[in-house]
Amino acid sequence: MKLTVIKKLLTGMLVMTAFLIVVGSTTADAQSRAFCRPRRIIVYRPYHPFWNPYWGTTVRVVDPIAAQREQGYNDGRSRGKDDARDGRENDPESYKKFNKSKSLAYREAFLQGYADGYRRELN
Repeated sequence: MKLTVIKKLLTGMLVMTAFLIVVGSTTADAQSRAFCRPRRIIVYRPYHPFWNPYWGTTVRVVDPIAAQREQGYNDGRSRGKDDARDGRENDPESYKKFNKSKSLAYREAFLQGYADGYRRELN
């Protein structure tokens, strides 16, 4: 009687230990993969109907964060110039593109571009 109870306890502890090891390793793997995302590579190939498609292959690497920064800065600078030219107050958060953007890089660049555009147009 006592041996069966001991066997059940040991089996239960073994199963619980295996379960914790499996669950712990999958969450750690998922977290490590979330921080190590590969960069996007976009490949553009020119269309030549009579040539071999692999001749003259063009590869362009696009960084989406840099593109968002550039777009945000340009949008902010043009909005800042318009506001200073029209005599409106310095309020970059009143624009829909700024408020709807989910990208932190776009928002920071928009604020910087807005301040530069507003300042340059006033001087």
